Amino acid sequence: MEELAKLEEERGTMGYLPGNAGTKRSRTERIASNEMCTFLILNISSLQLIPVNMIAYRQQYGSVNPAGIIAPAIVATFVSTAVAVVYCKLKDRKRRV
Repeated sequence: MEELAKLEEERGTMGYLPGNAGTKRSRTERIASNEMCTFLILNISSLQLIPVNMIAYRQQYGSVNPAGIIAPAIVATFVSTAVAVVYCKLKDRKRRV
């Protein structure tokens, strides 16, 4: 995230610069760039290939097939990541129009 902030400062992006004209923002307040938001949303969507903790919990509580959660977990995390990417792209497109 710090590297993305440096990149935005180098670019001189108007939305990122402190104290935009016509707003009530303080001189030190900054706005996250689209790349920063995308990075954050992808981290939140939590793409996970093998849900080790869930397998351990299922085994601890006596599940017959503790690894049975792998396929549904992969599908769920794939869907959440895909939705996050589509959301970021739609918001980016709206901002540019």
